[in-house]
Amino acid sequence: MRPRHPYAVAAIWCVAFVALVPALRAQEVITPRHTGVPQDWSQRNVVFSRKGLAEHPDVMNREVRVLHQAMQRWAVPEFGVFKTANPLPIPPRKSIIRRDWNVSMGGRLVPNAFPAKFSIDPSAPPDCVNDYAVFGLGVPGTPGSAVAPANLVAFNNLYSGTNPTGLCGLPLPTVLFAYNITTVTGGRIRTSPILSLDGTKIAFVESIPANASLGITAQAIFHVLTWAAGGTISNPVVPSMISLPLISSPMAPTANDFTSSPFIDYGADTVYVGTDDGLVYKITGVFNGVPTLATDVWPVLLTPGHLTPPVLDSVRGQLMVGAVNGNLYKINTSTGKSETVVVGTGFSSGIVAPPIVDVTNGTTFVITADDGVSGAVLAEVDTATMGIISTAHIGVGAFGGSTAINLYQPAFDHNYYNDPSTGHIHTCGTGSADTSPWHYSFGFTGHTMQTSGTSQQLLASTAARCTGWTEFFNPSAGTTGSDFFFFGLTQDCFPPNTGTAFGCLEVLSSDPTIPAAFAQLTTGPRGIVIDNNSAAPQASSIYTTAGGLNTAYKFTQNGLQ
Repeated sequence: MRPRHPYAVAAIWCVAFVALVPALRAQEVITPRHTGVPQDWSQRNVVFSRKGLAEHPDVMNREVRVLHQAMQRWAVPEFGVFKTANPLPIPPRKSIIRRDWNVSMGGRLVPNAFPAKFSIDPSAPPDCVNDYAVFGLGVPGTPGSAVAPANLVAFNNLYSGTNPTGLCGLPLPTVLFAYNITTVTGGRIRTSPILSLDGTKIAFVESIPANASLGITAQAIFHVLTWAAGGTISNPVVPSMISLPLISSPMAPTANDFTSSPFIDYGADTVYVGTDDGLVYKITGVFNGVPTLATDVWPVLLTPGHLTPPVLDSVRGQLMVGAVNGNLYKINTSTGKSETVVVGTGFSSGIVAPPIVDVTNGTTFVITADDGVSGAVLAEVDTATMGIISTAHIGVGAFGGSTAINLYQPAFDHNYYNDPSTGHIHTCGTGSADTSPWHYSFGFTGHTMQTSGTSQQLLASTAARCTGWTEFFNPSAGTTGSDFFFFGLTQDCFPPNTGTAFGCLEVLSSDPTIPAAFAQLTTGPRGIVIDNNSAAPQASSIYTTAGGLNTAYKFTQNGLQ
């Protein structure tokens, strides 16, 4: 099934471009080569500022993630966007929060893995048939099995629900397809999928643990799937799937991929992805050609061990990758030359969340739970020189080696996207003397992160952990728009009810008059992706899964209704 609607390039481009760089002279408009908007794990890992775009207006042509975010942030507001319930209805913390819908699946996402969402035409009303969300599940399968659980599942009719009745008129979404994609026994999806710009193809990595009894070595296989509606596990032959083993020599692959989601450079039709032996691969012709492993200077060996997903600075041609050893690496995509800066060390898991790369200001942000000196830090690094510009402490973290802590990605507020000197970066850390979760916020001097900021304890529990943060700017909330920040806590959100069953999804607002809202999720949420900015009922949402249940959830952005 192919998307039917054309992308209204001229109208959207004009709105975004005029709003972004009104002082610039007229520029030649280059028509983007896409018809829809994919939302995946990488959308908020490529950031920018309007001030920076005024100096580099070609960035929106080079990096569609910037264009998509600019359209959302600075398009003409729809003042009915969040009227699916009473204005800003925030319930008490202990109340039962409604979900728009939740659907049981045969597996679940692994920590910090994200679903992917496709919107066919942002200039038209949300589309019940063609818009979809896809989930890659960490459940192992058997090749060709008609009874194995599906590990790649997608839903359409997303804008469903009964309170209020959604745009799609259904109480629940519809299963678009459910595939057992396993090609080697034990294969599963441990990282986040990515989408083509027209939504017809999905790329992901099948990760296969070693199994000595079956003679299976650890493997990672990159797949590009052209999906078809209605596919099920009873029909195990997945339509038009191209498979590409990630290998470092003519020998068979010997490493899987548990932590490094693929990153797509849409302009070059090229994917970068890492494996658990510290190698980073380059794959060309991903969606518009024949997927092929680059072999000139690739793969590039960084360090033995787990890598984060890579993030490309397309302006400078540099690929930024974090590692379990606490180092941040940069790879020149033309030469394969790598450079290193030490950010973390010690007992913690080093850098576990993908870097956040500001492509207009030339900076990269990473977090580690142990810098080897005093604890957890949020670091800003100069992308070109790999020098540490600024380091902000965010609690004791894993310092001292008594407790393993993973700290995930921060989020910038909308003001940063206008001008970094007016903005803030928000993240989770720990207490200064214990491992309870805390919210930290730091401002900027110019585009240099300040080393001191504000902090607030989120929970007294020292067993609870934070997930990564996701920001969404609502241009229609309040008089000038408001930021919403989504993240999760893994347990103990509702004292005196404690334990992992009482994890939660939380939303905070930049408006101090809007109190926090909570939704109970077992062991908290996995990665969160954002839906539309639309006035249609049930069409302004977020999508995630519960960490401790095989269940996909949709919540309305405003108040988690």
